[in-house]
Amino acid sequence: MIEPGGEPGEAYRRADQRLRLLLFGDGTETPGRVRGEESRQQVSAELRRMRNAFQAVAFDSDEGRTDHGEPRAAGLEEELQRIASLRSRTQRMQRDAIPELVTPAEAAQALRLSVGTIYREVRHGEIRAVRLNDKKRGALRIPMSELERLLEA
Repeated sequence: MIEPGGEPGEAYRRADQRLRLLLFGDGTETPGRVRGEESRQQVSAELRRMRNAFQAVAFDSDEGRTDHGEPRAAGLEEELQRIASLRSRTQRMQRDAIPELVTPAEAAQALRLSVGTIYREVRHGEIRAVRLNDKKRGALRIPMSELERLLEA
């Protein structure tokens, strides 16, 4: 929101800084709501587009503000917070839906077996595992649900 007597450009810069802190965090103490490099790049690109649109609208007139620019600037932060919150929830739901996979070495440590025994049990079908690529010698991963099943037995 543009403060009375304040300059729209300065108010926008402060709002942009607060929004970036909210979305990306400060890098040390405050974690951002946007996780993952690809998501950060998408949000950064969207912020650039919004900044360019704001500048085109807000600085068209001689005074640096228009009837259209103020409402857009006032709702910008709330809209971006809503988008970041929605994306954060979506990413959390996707992470929860994908079963966590562990390496054979991690499985061996959890089950207190040797890595060779884990591979042998996978070959014999006693432990369910997946390959991360289609090749015969692809990376082998074991679902956490399989480890839980084996630990309960």
